Amino acid sequence: MKFILSIYVILSFSSAQIYAEETRQVDKHEHGVGALNVATEGDVIEFEFMIPGADIVGFEYVAKSDADIASIKKALQTFENYENIFTLPKNSRCQLTEKQVALKEDEDDHDEHDDHDEHAEENHNEFYAKYSFECGDTKAINKVEFPYFSTFPNSGELEVQFISSIGSVSFEVEAEEPSINIDGKI
Repeated sequence: MKFILSIYVILSFSSAQIYAEETRQVDKHEHGVGALNVATEGDVIEFEFMIPGADIVGFEYVAKSDADIASIKKALQTFENYENIFTLPKNSRCQLTEKQVALKEDEDDHDEHDDHDEHAEENHNEFYAKYSFECGDTKAINKVEFPYFSTFPNSGELEVQFISSIGSVSFEVEAEEPSINIDGKI
């Protein structure tokens, strides 16, 4: 488990640096593109999603209207059942042991800015979901499918970082081909 935590820390810092660099260069993030970190060690596999709010509910501003609040609550409930987001082969006998689902709101401290209106558009809400499993046979996980794309039609792509004791590999998963082949990578 320490291996997985170490990998997440490394990925988080790397992702933060890459994201910060992209933000400096283009001054915006890319809608339609979510991030997924997958790490496995022994009989444990973890999935950590970070997805822009626009991909899930169609907006990223802080929800204030009843309709927007209802959309966020519905989306969070959808994330509660991981099978709405991804599926694992049944013969891997994976059992969910822990999950965490949240909406992370990134608000600038507007009191420090004179040009409040310019910065109002810079808020970015992100859906975060983490799922941990203990599996009877992680080697049987040869494919991960993503009903995520039909569950959330605004989504266009998931950038996946997959790490195991064998090594790491990156994938881009799109709605047209909503799965990854990880046969032999665990």
